[in-house]
Amino acid sequence: MRSKILVAAVLAVTGCASTSTQVVQPKDKAEAAYIDGLKNFANANYLEAQRIFGDVVKMPAYLQVTKLARIRLADTLFAQSKYEQAVQVYQSFIRRHAGAADVTYARFRVAEAHFKMVPSEFWLLPPVYEMDLSSVERARYYLEAFIRRFPTSDLIAVAQTLRDECLALQLAQHRYVIDFYRGRKKPMGVIFRSHELMRRFPVRGHGRNDYLHLAQAYRELRWRRRELELRTVVTRRWPKAKDQALHLQRVASLRNEITRLRAEGKKDAEMPVEGPPTIKERPEMLCGPDGARSRPTLTK
Repeated sequence: MRSKILVAAVLAVTGCASTSTQVVQPKDKAEAAYIDGLKNFANANYLEAQRIFGDVVKMPAYLQVTKLARIRLADTLFAQSKYEQAVQVYQSFIRRHAGAADVTYARFRVAEAHFKMVPSEFWLLPPVYEMDLSSVERARYYLEAFIRRFPTSDLIAVAQTLRDECLALQLAQHRYVIDFYRGRKKPMGVIFRSHELMRRFPVRGHGRNDYLHLAQAYRELRWRRRELELRTVVTRRWPKAKDQALHLQRVASLRNEITRLRAEGKKDAEMPVEGPPTIKERPEMLCGPDGARSRPTLTK
């Protein structure tokens, strides 16, 4: 549809082709070739369209149609799933025509092309925690950059949808790994990966189950104060949960146990001081589903 509109627009500007015997001017030759390229593109003759737009791009740079041909060349490469080449041409357009109206579109297509380069098996196969999601990270980077830079673009909704798909895949991988460690009774692995999840995803990585899994890992290691803090957050942030009473009981039990241990002069209510440096991080105390900071006050 977009290419048909482009054909109509160019025809309206250029008018009927000249039938005179005069020497064809570069402008007329370029416009005629550009229209031919659009027609081939609309008919899915992508290789021919690519050849034509490539020829137009080599014509005098002062012609408006030469600039348009560059972005149409990128579109043709994109349509053929030649995403890396398309990105190069879109970026060339952006560098050469920084103030052009089509720059917003070109930047979106760069982000979309990176999204298209995410291997399809990531979406089709069962999750595997060893997967390298660097391509997803790149796609998310470009999509978020577009969203920040062009918040009023008519392409913003599509960009947000693609960004959310990248986030969903990254979140799924982190939670798969957490479940992997939980199933093998490795609480330290749960803690490391949970902290990574919450630090990298300060909103979406702070779900109730994320907190409960981490609290259970603290419990298995007998890090009582850490567990108390986290369960206090859970009871305050999700007060209407069906199992609220159970967590309130656990909070009360932990308070009593910590008080008793301190009265006996014992110090094992705290995290062991010999733990790895990263264990001292507290991403679960920084923010949550609403993005607000949360640091509960505990009784001593």
